[in-house]
Formats: sequence, C-alpha cells, structure tokens
Amino acid sequence: MTPTVLLATSTTGCPDDDLLRSLCGLIRDHAPDGVDAGPVVSRLIGSLVILAVVFLSGRLVRGVVNGALERASADRQVRNLIHNLLTVATLVLALLGGLSALGLSFSVLVTSFGLTGLAVGLALQDLLRNILAGIFLLIERPFRIGDAITVGDLSGTVETIELRTTGLRTADGRLAVMPNLSAFNGNIINASAYPLRRYSVSVWVPQGDDLEPVIRAVRAQLQQASRIAAEPPPRVVPKLEIDGGVTLQVWYWLDYRTYDENSVAADLVQRLYAAITGGQPAADAAITRPSRSDIST
Repeated sequence: MTPTVLLATSTTGCPDDDLLRSLCGLIRDHAPDGVDAGPVVSRLIGSLVILAVVFLSGRLVRGVVNGALERASADRQVRNLIHNLLTVATLVLALLGGLSALGLSFSVLVTSFGLTGLAVGLALQDLLRNILAGIFLLIERPFRIGDAITVGDLSGTVETIELRTTGLRTADGRLAVMPNLSAFNGNIINASAYPLRRYSVSVWVPQGDDLEPVIRAVRAQLQQASRIAAEPPPRVVPKLEIDGGVTLQVWYWLDYRTYDENSVAADLVQRLYAAITGGQPAADAAITRPSRSDIST
C-alpha cells in the first residue's frame, strides 16, 4: 500500500481570517513561479468585501433613520443634517475598515486620523465653528425656513439653513447670507413664531370734536371688525399733536397667516372714517392719516 502524501500550502504572510487565508493559499498554488500574489490579492478582496458591507449597512441604517424621522414629522433640515452625518460616518468607517483589511494597524490608523483631524481643526477653526453652530441651529430650531427673522442688522425671510451659512431674502428681494455663528451668538427676533402679530393704524381727530364719543364710536367699529383678534383686545390710545388736534392710535392683533394685513388695515381705515364722521364721507382727505406699522411681539 502506497502512503498518501499531503502537500501543505504555505500561508506565511496571509491574512488571519480563515477564509482569506485559504484564498491566499489557493492563489499561491496557481500563481506563476516567483510571483507571490496571494497575500496582496486576498487582502485586497477582503478590503473590498469590508467596503461593500459597510456601505450597504450604512445605506440600510440611513433608510431606517430617515423613515423614523419622516414618521415623527421631523424638520426637513434636521433630516438632511442627520443623513449627511450618517453618510460621513459610513465613509470614515469604510475607509478605516478597508485600510485595516489591507494590513495596516487599526490603532495607527485611528491615531493618524486623530492627528490629521486636529491639524485640520486648527487650520479651519472658523469654518468648523460655523458648522457646529449650524448643527445646533438645526437641532434647537429657533427659526425655520419661511420664518421672518431679524439677526443684528439683517432682516428677511429664511430661505436656506445650511451647515455653514443661513440665507435670508430681504424685503427688497435681495439675498443676504450670514455665517451661522452670527445667528448662534446674536439676538434673534422671530416674527413668525406666533400666529398673532400686532399692527396699528393712526386716525386724526379734527379740532373741536368731542373726543369721548369719538373713542366710543371707534371701539364700536373695532368690535364689528371680525377679522381682528378679540384676544388680546384692540387698544385705542389718544395722542395730543402740536397743532392742538388729537391722533387716535389703534393697536390690534391679527392672524397674519389667515388674513391679508393690508386688506384688514384698509377696512379699519374705512371704519374709522365712519366713526369720526358719523358715517359721512370725510370732507378733507387729511382727516385721517393711516400709518400702519408692523410690530412683532
């Protein structure tokens, strides 16, 4: 009986994983003489497998998280932020895993990334501060897209909230872009935070008119104006002018999201005409001086 001799394939330099080690030995058996491609090819295949697994896992996690955020009616900007952070985390993990599979030490890679991040952070600290401010703005949400805000000397409607900057559309149709750090550190006035906003119209009462019945008539007209809010109630404040006349300042609250502020102001001016003139048209156009001013509270 002839004994069977098993030839053991050398696996020196191959990866530690059993599957990759077997693959490395198989490649060595079929490689031309003098060419030791087994360790390189097996490590490269292992690295590609890790990249594929990490990318597929990251995509699955992003899908699950996005679905949960949509069901929770999370803000679109917050969803975009979390999606971008998960994408960056997936890329970093895939890169670390792939390089580690190629034979590089994981601890060395983490240390290298840490030192590189520190150097980049010191060089781009202003940029990173704005990015961190943008993240906190998206999380805390002191304003949203479409809100009318004032930050320092800038006023406008929020158009975009990015990681580094916030874009405002000003009242004259221009785009103002400010760093997120300015909004994060500055005082923010959000005129769209509440459904009610305070407005005013001014009416001039001619000299010689009895002020008390005029004010009663004005208040009666305000009670008939169904579009202005009953709470807080409107206020009528008389103000003495230099020429001896009296100006009535009428403050009222309006649901500006439901009613047009200019239409309501025009209707109030007509009602105040009627209150002062007893229902007759004003003989002098100067009898009223409608001056509406938007005041956020």
